[in-house]
Amino acid sequence: MGFTSEQVHWMFGVVIVATGMLLLLRHIAGMKGRWLDYVVPTALAIFGTEFALDPLVHGEAMPTNYAAEMTQHFIVSVVLLGASAAEFVRLARSGQSFAWRLPLVAALVVTAGIFALHAQHGGAPMLLLMTQHRMIAATLAVAALAVLLEAITKPSAHDRNAPAFPLLTVLLGVQLLVYTEGTGPLGMMTQ
Repeated sequence: MGFTSEQVHWMFGVVIVATGMLLLLRHIAGMKGRWLDYVVPTALAIFGTEFALDPLVHGEAMPTNYAAEMTQHFIVSVVLLGASAAEFVRLARSGQSFAWRLPLVAALVVTAGIFALHAQHGGAPMLLLMTQHRMIAATLAVAALAVLLEAITKPSAHDRNAPAFPLLTVLLGVQLLVYTEGTGPLGMMTQ
């Protein structure tokens, strides 16, 4: 497909902001519909699939020295797809116990850890890349804590999400939308 790393981050950002906004509308405006229960597991499935297909998404625009990143992306793919499956089962069973939220918490924690330690490819300022990835990792870790606290206080699948997780989801999406590798919108290095 030929998307650059920046463009892939931006695409993720758009979908994550949309996901977070739907969750916020549900909480704040009382938006209703059983389909809203499936927003998070569907997003997890989409992202898990994209992480697995990452080489195809980049195509010829794939960064050099990408083997370590691909291993990390594959791990995140497996974790996100597993969390998605657990969330779908939890919803199909009308909200199981606290334990059924743990796969989502684990997926967020593992993904945060991988973002914090993410192998970086060449061609961009290393400090910029590391700072951005660690900020994303911190947001994911706090989101994991929010889901865990929500599971402890409101274990039913039919209860609306606490506002912390939707807000953190929007924040994560915005972080991805402003992600840069030091290039401008046309892919040229900025001065």
